[in-house]
Amino acid sequence: MRSLVFPFFLYCNDSPHTIVGKIPIGKGNVHFIQQFVKKVHSFSSQYGGNGSISYAASNIIGGPNIFPNYGDFVQAFAMRTYGPWWDKASSRSIDYMPQNNMGVVSQDYINIEFYEAVYPIRVSIYEVYNPGSVTRIWAQDSKNRWFLLWSGPPQIVSSKSRIFSPPLRQCDFKTKVLRLEFNHSLLDYYTALDAVILVGTSELILPKDQSYKQNLTNLLKSFNCNYPCDEDIHNLTPNYVLANMDIIKLMETLNECCIMYKSDIVTNFYESKLVSQLGPFYYYVPPLKEGSNNMQRFLSEELPKLMEDPKLSPDESKKSSRCSFSMFPDEIIIKILRNLDLASLCRVSRVNKHFYNLAQDPLLYTCLNLKPYWYIIDTKALHFLTFKCTYLRQLDLSWCDRFSVLDLEMFLDICGSLLTHLRLNCCSRIDDSIILKISRICKNLRELGLSNCDSIKDKGFSYLENLEFLEHLNLYRTHIKTQTLCKILRRNRQMRHLYIGSTDINLNVDEVAMELRNSCPDLESIDLWKTHGFTWQGIDALSECKNLREVDFGWWYVGNTTGHGDSFRKLLSSCQRLEKVYLASFKGLTERDLRALTLCKNLRQLDLLGSLSLTSDICCAFFTNCPKLEMIDLSFCDNISDYMIQRWQQKYIHVAIKRGKYIEQTS
Repeated sequence: MRSLVFPFFLYCNDSPHTIVGKIPIGKGNVHFIQQFVKKVHSFSSQYGGNGSISYAASNIIGGPNIFPNYGDFVQAFAMRTYGPWWDKASSRSIDYMPQNNMGVVSQDYINIEFYEAVYPIRVSIYEVYNPGSVTRIWAQDSKNRWFLLWSGPPQIVSSKSRIFSPPLRQCDFKTKVLRLEFNHSLLDYYTALDAVILVGTSELILPKDQSYKQNLTNLLKSFNCNYPCDEDIHNLTPNYVLANMDIIKLMETLNECCIMYKSDIVTNFYESKLVSQLGPFYYYVPPLKEGSNNMQRFLSEELPKLMEDPKLSPDESKKSSRCSFSMFPDEIIIKILRNLDLASLCRVSRVNKHFYNLAQDPLLYTCLNLKPYWYIIDTKALHFLTFKCTYLRQLDLSWCDRFSVLDLEMFLDICGSLLTHLRLNCCSRIDDSIILKISRICKNLRELGLSNCDSIKDKGFSYLENLEFLEHLNLYRTHIKTQTLCKILRRNRQMRHLYIGSTDINLNVDEVAMELRNSCPDLESIDLWKTHGFTWQGIDALSECKNLREVDFGWWYVGNTTGHGDSFRKLLSSCQRLEKVYLASFKGLTERDLRALTLCKNLRQLDLLGSLSLTSDICCAFFTNCPKLEMIDLSFCDNISDYMIQRWQQKYIHVAIKRGKYIEQTS
């Protein structure tokens, strides 16, 4: 068995979908199947531009092309942020309801589909540059419900390629759609993924030995001589050369250590009405009999106790009356309840009738961050929240897509009139009709996030011309056209933050910049990452926006890089508040332009990736003349040697000096 199976698990580039083995067990057979990604459904960000194959999310499809090499390769999938730098910017997004966040905040995600639905026993992620940012893995069932397979903190691990295979929870349904979530806060530089493998079985198998708690991962750990690894404690395959040896051992001893489990008890349980009684903020985490029995016990024994009014003996009543929480005025209790997350508020409402009434108070729902609950925010959840949110001011529905357009329209009809902040980033349900509803109901909007909402057509965006108080508008990777955006800016003269990175070629950024100059003099940040039609005329126009603090001109797409005159130096000299200047692969910068950057005394973050005119003397001028500098990216700057980078890193320890490059793995 070993000689047949072992090669398939390691190097299966020729076949994206492989039946590794057919193993008899009991009166049946179990197929072990490994497969690479077939399709990318959606993602929150990518370093690559629209239509590009460099650093694009689509690079995660199929077998590994880079592994085991390590370094910055355009054939990998990379996301847009790393480290703490984006969260330090003045334009950063601040959570409306931070208490809802579940420990580690996910900053990015990608949804991927495989060829065949299986019971998952391993998910292996090929990380080929700056590993450690994967924090959650979810599986989707046949009814589009999500189950958390694994969660863990971001990690600081060695700078080398790895196959990351975290220990999975037992999953009691077949899946072929996974979601990976990321937190990049500990990364020293951009992460890069080469491929993802899903290993699973055609039938559900469980350990015979009850000491493994019916979790196959616990059994695999007992076979795994490489686990735990002190340097990579969350990884079942820290030694990729010996990856999946534990699964091979499982296949060899399957009849001895496992049983094949066939039952519809779990399916029937989750199809019942019992779960709905627990409220919309419940999501299931099996496994099997133990989870089902625990839930039945909760429903039959504990829940009724919570629903009953507490009855105390006279003596107990006297003792408790001195320190009873109920003695506080309702106003004080509501102030305390404001610190609870939504799930906790639901639990509080089950204590007694008084607490139920307090937990419904609309003052507790003026700010609502539903992004951490993306996996359960559906029609029922919106209905559950509707009549609690009559004073709603700030709403984050980013990543949520399990409701219909009609559901959201009804919610906005009742709760949207007072909204000042609305985030709908990566909501696939958002279309023209929703934008029309927003323009009619949410007249007071100051912030609107529509990042990755690619179902909105230009006609839909034109409805935003009815708004007039917008200050913060995120249109990353959308299909808005030039004239439509210019009309929106003309009406919203208080615009301070505009994100139009990776928008379509139909958007002429020069014209947008001229409109910003004429209509939005208070502009503070502009994201033009990988946009089109941006020339020195646009830069000249932006120099009139004296309050600019952040500009991202990364990967500027333009044919003609000559004849710019003093436009860039004019921008730097007139915008003295600039703190963040990103010029990754910015074409046409001269040595004189770069020296003008030293005029920015408030500069904190500077990205000069790929700058061909940059010299060591200019870099020294940055360190000397920009006392607030915290980070500078000097990757792929041909005139800057690794020796100089090391010297500066030792001398200027208060500055994070970044240096990405290609590195061949030698181990």
